[in-house]
Amino acid sequence: MNVTVDGAALKRYRRGRKALIYNIIINLALAFFKGAAGYLARSQAMIADAFHSGGDVLVNIVVLFGLRSAYKPADRCHPYGHGKAETLAQNIVGLLIMGTGGYLILSSALSLREGVAEAPGLFALIAALVSLVVKEGLFRYMWKLGQKYNSRAIVANAWDHRSDVLSSLAALIGIGGARLGGYLGYPSLYYLDSVAGMVVAVLIIFMGLRLVRESKDELMDGTCDEGTLEEIARLALEVPHVKEVYGVRARRSGPCLLVDLEIGVDGTLSIEEGHDLAHRVEENLLQKREEVH
Repeated sequence: MNVTVDGAALKRYRRGRKALIYNIIINLALAFFKGAAGYLARSQAMIADAFHSGGDVLVNIVVLFGLRSAYKPADRCHPYGHGKAETLAQNIVGLLIMGTGGYLILSSALSLREGVAEAPGLFALIAALVSLVVKEGLFRYMWKLGQKYNSRAIVANAWDHRSDVLSSLAALIGIGGARLGGYLGYPSLYYLDSVAGMVVAVLIIFMGLRLVRESKDELMDGTCDEGTLEEIARLALEVPHVKEVYGVRARRSGPCLLVDLEIGVDGTLSIEEGHDLAHRVEENLLQKREEVH
């Protein structure tokens, strides 16, 4: 089955591109806002979180180029299309998320070694709360968009926002705990900022690792789950005169599902009738599963 670019694919690309451009603008604004808050409020956690948001701009750009490449139609050198550009973008995003987690661990460790002399200012606490709310909203929006258009790259971008939520949550807990320690007269609580940052950084690394593992299977043409293969066989058997289905193979290429299968037909059918029957099976699959190609 051939990979084609239709009106639905164009709509999907334009909607994803628009969402990512908005993401870039919002992340730039957040990076400057949190950077200023971290500097003015003397918060190491907020400064690190600002760098995290700056890195998200790079992630958004990677995903944007992945979508753009995946949209290109099949050509002589890429007869199955460019759908795996999205999967490659997912892999890169996963690596960037892991790199961010590593940076946050290093930053928190250095903060612990150098010691913390005072609690951060209130501005940092407000910035962490604002960032948490905005990033959770972006996660929910991008997750729904990625699920709607079956886009691995957009879903990966959504999980990057969720890693930001965790990072902002760590900053919120750490800054809040440090300020509480200042009010209660317990300077030792100033270190909560760095400790919370290290814990969440580990969670961020595991999140990125999961994205890399998922994309690895698709990049290596791993097969689909058994449920999808069984449904493909069932849809083929719905066509009259199809006696059996065997040799079902399916692999994902970005938003597309590339399918190869063999069918058994009545031996009394002519070659032309068998050819027409194969076309009817293909049409039924395309109608019932729009991602099939």
